[in-house]
Amino acid sequence: MLYKKNVKNKSGSLEEKLEFQKGLSAFDKKLEAGFLVEDINSVNVDNAFSSVIVEINKHFSIKRTILIITRIAAIFTLPLLAFTIWSLFQVKNSAELVENPITWQEIQSPVGMRSHIILPDGSNLWLNAGSEIKYGVPFTRESREVQLNGEAFLQVVKNEQAPFIVYSGNTQVKVLGTQFNIKAYDDDPNIEVALVEGNIVFYFNKSNNKRVYTELKPNDYLVLNKQSSEVKKENRDLDKYISWHKNILVFDDTPMIEVASTLERWYGVKVIIASKDIHKYKITTTFENEPLFRVLELLELSSPISIKYKPGKFNNKIKKVSNSIVTITKK
Repeated sequence: MLYKKNVKNKSGSLEEKLEFQKGLSAFDKKLEAGFLVEDINSVNVDNAFSSVIVEINKHFSIKRTILIITRIAAIFTLPLLAFTIWSLFQVKNSAELVENPITWQEIQSPVGMRSHIILPDGSNLWLNAGSEIKYGVPFTRESREVQLNGEAFLQVVKNEQAPFIVYSGNTQVKVLGTQFNIKAYDDDPNIEVALVEGNIVFYFNKSNNKRVYTELKPNDYLVLNKQSSEVKKENRDLDKYISWHKNILVFDDTPMIEVASTLERWYGVKVIIASKDIHKYKITTTFENEPLFRVLELLELSSPISIKYKPGKFNNKIKKVSNSIVTITKK
């Protein structure tokens, strides 16, 4: 009732009334509208009409009659006018919400580069080569949402009121505060998730639109095959999956075809495996902040392969440097 008293005692010009309306919360505006409707309903139409007739009978002047009717009409019009103005504010606010959807901020890490990003909530995100993310602005709302194509290592600031969600294709990872790696390149056959600490829930939609989820605990490594929707999870050492964000390249019994793909993204080169027999070779080694020529040299020394390197050239027509080419053959 205190609010109603304040509203009724609010006086002044129409401009002042409008300014007063702007300062009200959405709830107060609705409450005020109710009071206005209540005031309108409280008007006794029969008595008002009788008053008009009495005044007309007392004063036969047409000019006087019109003036009286105009004044009485104002009694009905002012509350309706106030209610209409309030409605216009509501429509305007609703229109602003529709016309101003969430803005998405996009960040790319091209091939040959890795990026470190601090998100608006303070979370740290490392983006691997050939990856991109999008996140909504404003970022911290009911949930903190990130769309990923590629690979990222995340150290998520804990916020129980706003879960952190990473979307990739038809999958999502939901966390509150944790450290984990997710590898989800569009052209890779698998999606991989490695959890360092904390707890996360991995969701994905099967082809029959059935939603499946799996909970991960520290040192869990999960692989989802995109084609078969088969999920494998095991608890193991995660060093080979997360070291890249420290500029350490780890191959641990890694097939040559996967080594080639990693080198392409890591160094921005084109790798050609000249013989299918080489696909079955597996590599186990570690490189820390090594340049490409050193990596190729060590791979050639430790494996039964020969490597030829052809540097890229500048194309005057398109004003662009072509990719360097690495060709791998059998010794």
